[in-house]
Amino acid sequence: MFKGLRALFTSGIIFNPMVLFGIISGVWGYANLDAEKLKRLFSQPVLYGAVFLVSLVYSLVFAKVYKSGGAVVDWSATLWNVVAGVLRYLAAFVLTMSFIGMINIF
Repeated sequence: MFKGLRALFTSGIIFNPMVLFGIISGVWGYANLDAEKLKRLFSQPVLYGAVFLVSLVYSLVFAKVYKSGGAVVDWSATLWNVVAGVLRYLAAFVLTMSFIGMINIF
C-alpha cells in the first residue's frame, strides 16, 4: 500500500489540479454524505456539467496543447485534455472515498 502511495507522489499525478479537486471532494463526500445522498449526487447531470466546465476553464487557461510549431493551439488535443480532466476528477473522487472507507479514518 505504501509503495502505491509513494508512486502517486513521485509520478506527479497527485499534483494535477483535477485530481486534487477530486481528492478534496472525495474526503468531503465521505465525511458529509451517506449512500443515498451520494447516489443522488452522482445521478445529477449538474455535477458532470460543473466538472466539465471546471476542466474546460483549466485546460483553456493553463493547459493548452500546441501544435509542433508552438504558435497554433491543437484544439482536438486540448479538448481531449478536458475529457481526461473530467475522468481524473471522477476517478479521484470515487477512489478517495473507497480508500478512506478501507482504512476507516473517520
